[in-house]
Amino acid sequence: MKISEVKTAKKVGYFVLRDRGPNLIKFKRDPNFPEAEFRANVPIVYLFVVGDEIYKIGGSLDKRGLRGMLSFYENARTGSPGPPRFIIHELIAKELAEGKEVSVWVITSPKARARICGLFDCEEVVEVTPFKEMERKCLEDYYTREGKNPPWNFQERRERYPDQLYQKYLDYHRQRIKKNEE
Repeated sequence: MKISEVKTAKKVGYFVLRDRGPNLIKFKRDPNFPEAEFRANVPIVYLFVVGDEIYKIGGSLDKRGLRGMLSFYENARTGSPGPPRFIIHELIAKELAEGKEVSVWVITSPKARARICGLFDCEEVVEVTPFKEMERKCLEDYYTREGKNPPWNFQERRERYPDQLYQKYLDYHRQRIKKNEE
């Protein structure tokens, strides 16, 4: 599906290749996207777009906002990343190396009133933003239009990660553990 068909998303910025360091990519915020919105602690649905095609739909509620969520992808070759972030990092780098643009778009929804129940009682919550429901709706819309989920939504596609990239992920962790044992 082309991002130009989406009516609810705003472009946040794009990834670039790094010159050096263990991480291969870096995010650049579009100057037209407000810094305050970029760092706002609000739930979002994000789209990774290669060229004009949507490759990944995800949801996030990071206390550092979109900046925090993107740092997990930017820094996926340091620390102890899980397979999704590490492999998406590698896929983004591959697309950039081939001269393609990889941009990030965001969808937010108005807050809604909700009644939230705990173990013993329920309470009225003034405002909530149902980002998981937003993510589900976006994935359903994509699937309805395309008959499949986006290429980088491996879990939703019920597909294994590319073998070469998964092996690279395992090798990264083996080296990290070996270095920590020394």
